[in-house]
Amino acid sequence: MSFAFRAYRDEDFDAVIALWRDSGLLRPHHDPAREIASVRDAANAELILAIEEERLAGSIQVGHDGHRAWMYRLAVDPAFRRRRCGSALVARAEDWALARGMPKLMLMIRDGNEAVARYYERLGFRAEPRMVMSKTFSADAKPHAESEIPVVITYLEMTEQPTRPTVPVPAGLKLALLRVEHPSTAFYRFLYHEVGAPWFWYERKQLTDEALAEIVASAKVELYVPYVAGAPAGYVEIDRRPAPDVSLAYFGLMPAYLGLGLGWYLLNWAIDLAWTTAPRRVIVDTCTLDHPRALQTYQQAGFRAYRQEHRSILDPRLAGRTPSQFEPRLP
Repeated sequence: MSFAFRAYRDEDFDAVIALWRDSGLLRPHHDPAREIASVRDAANAELILAIEEERLAGSIQVGHDGHRAWMYRLAVDPAFRRRRCGSALVARAEDWALARGMPKLMLMIRDGNEAVARYYERLGFRAEPRMVMSKTFSADAKPHAESEIPVVITYLEMTEQPTRPTVPVPAGLKLALLRVEHPSTAFYRFLYHEVGAPWFWYERKQLTDEALAEIVASAKVELYVPYVAGAPAGYVEIDRRPAPDVSLAYFGLMPAYLGLGLGWYLLNWAIDLAWTTAPRRVIVDTCTLDHPRALQTYQQAGFRAYRQEHRSILDPRLAGRTPSQFEPRLP
């Protein structure tokens, strides 16, 4: 056997769909694009591919619910059958589950598919006396209202450059402020998560790597990272695309660096930087899920609220976009 195994990549999409279609795995009600996207972005699931000489030979999807692991989408290209590609993929799924401490690996087989059942029996699987029940959601199904969080968004503006004295670096802080010229999506996602997770930042987590890269690679989007004693402590994102305005798109510190006076210094530094291109105004927004002093801090820095918006959002913890242990602040 000469197969190599790796996780799914976006460039594999067409080949994977063709493989599933040729293997008879797709049904009219399936949305494989949505399925692949959900697995790709999940921390507890993976789509594993078998590759030989850069050609897709097979696939298997594996995930866990915290109690047991499940596998789906075992498919092997006809050209690679009878070469133990399928059993090798199953073994890979078993090792994936074992590495995560799962006590068993489960699968489901449609009634009447005796040949597939016998295949899995040869691999050590056994039928269990269980009744499987399901509830199929309609295309227009909506989450329950109880799962929505009320949010108040405050939009603020600064129409004149501040004339205050320069805010000094907090005493005793070994600080270096660097612009990230060509940020990778992985580094940006690291910063976004570490700064925003406690405050329910989730919008950028909904973006694909391609959509996120298009934003952060723009010459009009500037990313700055403060390093304290050599370690990243947060970030500032200045967006000059909405000219003649400049947006302070994102600003924040990682939890370990709060309370050191760094936030006040960094905010005023960012405001001064935003004004260097003489915009009509500098704008920023914050919401009731943000740091409890965010609105007050922006106002103290010279921003003035000009609009508020009341909105309900689906709890981002349900989609795994923010850690489940954090609780939202309600308006």
